[in-house]
Amino acid sequence: MRAPLSIPFIGLALAGAVSAASAEDVEMLQQPDPAAILEIAKGFGSARMDRDDNGDPMIAGRIEGVKYLIYFYGCEDHANCKSLQFSTGYTDPLSADQANAWNEKYRWVKAYAGDGSNFKMDVSFAGGITRANLEQQFANWDAMAGNIKDFVNGK
Repeated sequence: MRAPLSIPFIGLALAGAVSAASAEDVEMLQQPDPAAILEIAKGFGSARMDRDDNGDPMIAGRIEGVKYLIYFYGCEDHANCKSLQFSTGYTDPLSADQANAWNEKYRWVKAYAGDGSNFKMDVSFAGGITRANLEQQFANWDAMAGNIKDFVNGK
């Protein structure tokens, strides 16, 4: 008879563990705080805070040997921004066919043809996102960095 009593207690313990983990994920970020973004970026490689040509926050970093920038968009007086964009580019341009080939194969990071090859990934904070989701966006960018490097080098 003791075995049936332990099952509810195990269930309660597991529910408590799930609730504790979920509480961290519930922290909703309504806008990209540059200091918090920089902290996360440093967990994936080197990163430093900078400013773009408009004076808005910008982070310059390196993941898997690939230099990248994080631009902050929709800012009001260089603060209270609404979204982010991860971006990396190379001086060798991509043709429209090359960009399309990349875009057919990969979903999250988009390639653009032009004066140079450009790869971008947007992150919107509309409605808020969890810190865990934001960290996953960095993990996505990190996972794609090697693919970008290989694609540009023709591998």
